[in-house]
Amino acid sequence: MTDASRTVDRLARETLAANWRSGVREGVPYGYTCPATPRYRHQWHWDSCFTAIAWSRFDGDRAREELRTVLRSGDPRISPAVPAGTRRGTGFSGFLPHTTFWDRPAGWRRAPFYATRERWGGLATASIGPPLLPMAWERVATATDDATFAAEALEPLAAHLDWLGRHRDLAGDGLLTILLPDESGLDDSPQYDGPFRGLAHDGPGYFRLVERVRRAGYDAHRLADRRPHHVADVWTTTAYALSLHAMARLSGDRTWATLAARSERALVERCWDESAGLFRDLAGPGRRPVRVATWSGLAPLVLPGVPEPIRRRIVEEQLLDRRRFRAAVGVPSVSQAEPSFRPAFDRWRTWRGPSWVNVSWLLLPTVAALGYEREAGEIAASLVTAVAREGLREYYDPRDGRGYAARGFGWSALACDLADGVAGRWPAPVGGAAPVLGPLSGA
Repeated sequence: MTDASRTVDRLARETLAANWRSGVREGVPYGYTCPATPRYRHQWHWDSCFTAIAWSRFDGDRAREELRTVLRSGDPRISPAVPAGTRRGTGFSGFLPHTTFWDRPAGWRRAPFYATRERWGGLATASIGPPLLPMAWERVATATDDATFAAEALEPLAAHLDWLGRHRDLAGDGLLTILLPDESGLDDSPQYDGPFRGLAHDGPGYFRLVERVRRAGYDAHRLADRRPHHVADVWTTTAYALSLHAMARLSGDRTWATLAARSERALVERCWDESAGLFRDLAGPGRRPVRVATWSGLAPLVLPGVPEPIRRRIVEEQLLDRRRFRAAVGVPSVSQAEPSFRPAFDRWRTWRGPSWVNVSWLLLPTVAALGYEREAGEIAASLVTAVAREGLREYYDPRDGRGYAARGFGWSALACDLADGVAGRWPAPVGGAAPVLGPLSGA
């Protein structure tokens, strides 16, 4: 273990422990890792999926509790389903919120901007987040060698995936639609500037967008028929396909793999831009390609059903091109060739250029598995070095590795896995985690 990897390991342990929160809300127990205090003190769905995977390296009990708490956020006492509809008579609709306010409802200054059912006092948003829970569930079950955990939530996880298919796969082709930019987790990414225009996350009209979606009951079918401000989102669909693949392995039911293949096929047939060598979001009812190059357009690289020639083009023409995504440190969130590339700190905007640890964690094991192990190791080493020097920050400048925004940021603990990759011990590619015992044996 190098000095940098030892430092990152220590920082990860300390940060995860310091950010842990637990208690009971409305009779529902919770235990989760807040992303960073004081700004990010709530639970975000995809943050918890990443931090649970990081926790599984150090404390299996907390890793499992983190994911169980994501599932409990769908409890009707915390998050009444929007739209309604239950699975097999249970109280859980399958809807899981993007953000849950376990400690207390959002304060009056920020509450109107959260996509809750009510303008005030809601305990969770009625918006979705990147649907990574089944993927994370499998990763934690595998890391902790816990077949019981792998099997315990098959029905609610299936309900969640069913809900997404009914309510966000608007064309029935496997591409998921987002109604708000932050439903993808990528908030202010320039890929949403065009589709949402003055209603984008960082603009003065965002409150109007949230209120419009709230008044429509967060019904994506209804809004898509009436308004142009929605996106068939590449990254959200990739996360969905990853979870469908994981569910197939967890349950042994190949129906989920068939659904994953449908999403992969739709991404290739409808979103792949052959001339540019990356995937494009599709905006509005006409599904117009969004011609901005962000890391989201590289995300299907991790899907096993995407043809290998496409995956290799993404690696060679995007990730390894120093004019585009091969930066000095990590993988920038926006291509360096884009006019909108802004790699430094911005108090009001995120995802407009800096490198994030979770992006490298998602992409680089697949890059290595495709045979580009040296290049993947170099990119990982650049980010691990920055983390060791700057601490677990929210994101890093891709030019020099300077750490920006929140300190003690939970999912940056995934840098421990990147340090393993630098040493040649890459974690399994996220699209094809090794099966665990028990329920996975028939997969």
